[in-house]
Amino acid sequence: MSQTVIDHPEGKEPGEGGLLRRVSLADTWEKEDLAYGQPVIVTVRWIMIVSALILAIWNVDSMADLRLQIIAILLLAVTNFYLQAQLLMKRPLSSSIVYAASAVDIAMISILVLFQGGYSSSIYVFYLPAIAAFAVAFPRGLTLLYTTIVILLYGLICLGTGYDHTDVIVSRLLMIVAVAYCGSLYLQLEHRRRTEAQEREEAFIDNISAARVEPA
Repeated sequence: MSQTVIDHPEGKEPGEGGLLRRVSLADTWEKEDLAYGQPVIVTVRWIMIVSALILAIWNVDSMADLRLQIIAILLLAVTNFYLQAQLLMKRPLSSSIVYAASAVDIAMISILVLFQGGYSSSIYVFYLPAIAAFAVAFPRGLTLLYTTIVILLYGLICLGTGYDHTDVIVSRLLMIVAVAYCGSLYLQLEHRRRTEAQEREEAFIDNISAARVEPA
């Protein structure tokens, strides 16, 4: 009887193989995160669209501002209909489309905040679910980029409309950062959990293969 021996691939040391496997896993997790995160992003957008429409009608300052806000909200709704239709037809969206739609979300929220008085507008809270959706679906670098853009846009809007309330502005910006951090931390923990599960599965398969015996 002879024991089956599993050799490492030619030209690859165990350490290098482990590194390559981790890189492969990271790429896999990134694609899965985006695929699973698309329904979350679409759902969050519908919530923001309905809520923004209600707030726009509730806090009417002038008919001209209301028309502009409704046009911006309808544009969001039209793009979200497209994203929703693609998901219902089982057609995963490309990463570029998802990233572009998320950038549009940030722009539209900022426009609505600006039209409703900037610092005094309560629509800034829509940044929070939007950032949370980005953080659990996008790579950390992109989450950092989008969060930085949000902080710069909202910070400039608030400084132009409520510069005498800097303490409140800073607290709101810190809240946005905290949401992004918590979302990224959750995604990191989820990656670690899946990586450990994958490693246990591979170790189990390796142990079975090593214990298998062949006829002499």
